[in-house]
Amino acid sequence: MVLRSSFFVASILLLTACGSGGSKNDSLPSETPEEKGESLYVLNCASCHGEDGKLGSSGAKDLSVSKLSDQQIEQIIRKGKNAMPAQEAVLETDENIKLVIEHVKTLKNKP
Repeated sequence: MVLRSSFFVASILLLTACGSGGSKNDSLPSETPEEKGESLYVLNCASCHGEDGKLGSSGAKDLSVSKLSDQQIEQIIRKGKNAMPAQEAVLETDENIKLVIEHVKTLKNKP
C-alpha cells in the first residue's frame, strides 16, 4: 500500500512539473491574420496552385489572373471544383476559409 501511495504522489508531482511550463506556443510570436492566411494557403493550396498562385499543377487555375468574386472563391474552397477537392473540412473553420480567401486575393495580378 505504501508503494502505491508513493507512486501516486510521484506521478502527481511529475505531471504538475511537466504542465507548469505552459503551452509551447506561449513563447512563440502569434501570427497576424495575413500570416495565418498565407500559412494556411501554403500548407493546403500551394502544392497545386504554387506559392505565387501561378503554378497550375494538375489543372489548377492560375490564381494571379482570377476574376472570381469572394463568394465564388469561397464556394470552390468549400465544395471543390473539377479536380480540386473540397477544402472545407481541411481548413476547419469559417475564419480559416476567409483568411485563405484574403490571401488568394493578394496573389491577383502579382508580377
